[in-house]
Amino acid sequence: MPASMGMLLALLVAAPGGAALAQTAPIQQDPDAQPSQSVRDVLREEHTLFSDRLTIEPGISYTYSDRSQLALSGFLILDAIFLGDISVDTVESHTTTFDVSVRYGLSNRMELELNVPYLYRSSTYQTIGAGGSTEDYLEASVSQSRLGDISGSLYYRLLPETAQRPDVVWNVGVRAPTGRHPYGITVRTVDEPDGNLSIPETLPTGNGVWGLSTGFSVLKTLDPAIVFANLGYTHNFEGSFSDISSDEGEIPGKVDLGDSIRFGFGTAFALNPRFSLSLSYSHQHAFDSKITQEGQERRTLIGSGANAASLNLGATYAMSDRISLVTSVGVGLTDDAPDIALNFRLPFQM
Repeated sequence: MPASMGMLLALLVAAPGGAALAQTAPIQQDPDAQPSQSVRDVLREEHTLFSDRLTIEPGISYTYSDRSQLALSGFLILDAIFLGDISVDTVESHTTTFDVSVRYGLSNRMELELNVPYLYRSSTYQTIGAGGSTEDYLEASVSQSRLGDISGSLYYRLLPETAQRPDVVWNVGVRAPTGRHPYGITVRTVDEPDGNLSIPETLPTGNGVWGLSTGFSVLKTLDPAIVFANLGYTHNFEGSFSDISSDEGEIPGKVDLGDSIRFGFGTAFALNPRFSLSLSYSHQHAFDSKITQEGQERRTLIGSGANAASLNLGATYAMSDRISLVTSVGVGLTDDAPDIALNFRLPFQM
């Protein structure tokens, strides 16, 4: 090679951008490189991280819902004029849940989780009788604070994520009836005997029966986005109780709480190594429940089923390599879903 040609090549390499011109081999990424903290936070909350470190996650959530019911007692004239009594009943419910989740990865394919909740519930009942005057207006509140239903889950990675397929995880969980069950709670009438407002003596904090759930979740990383989806089913075992009626006196019987099926999907964006945003949709359908009073035939409770759908917005910020702040807000899309749900969690790894 002539000396002039060698000098020209040396100048191209040394000049700004010259290294990019001279380099022809692609840059190889480290296959063992760990995802950023924001990506790991999304994996933990929406899927499963499968970390071999102990994770303790305290959290607080709040849900609010109100229901209004219009009761008519009378008849219509000319399909426009109503003659009779009109009663409007409204129920406002507030539920605050303090819970702690403990997770531990047995391997890079299996993880255990234990969740212990404590609930504070408050409901306000209102009714407006005929004419809408203040004399016909009644209001009463009921509150309860107690341990909720404790649950445990096992997660197993069926297929690890590759360039062509998503990460697939199977989960199975058990829920124990450690909370106050809703069966046999007596109902009293406010301002008896003329009052037209009936309220429960207390509020439940659990389902009252054992539950077994299972499901699958999938997650795919499409840098900088992450897409995920889940599908699950919960079976509630039939339970026997000394009282299943709200009337005075004990009426023993069995309760077959309706099973439920749930699904959801969403996406998350890792805006930088420590901050991410998420958008998801969740839906749960609960089938009708059945009861069997002692000495009577089994019957279905009409209207006991539910169809709850919510749109959720979330944000995650990694305060350090060990501690993160996870927030989300959910908006109910159906009558059975809470009107609004707020969630704050602070997971940290030991």
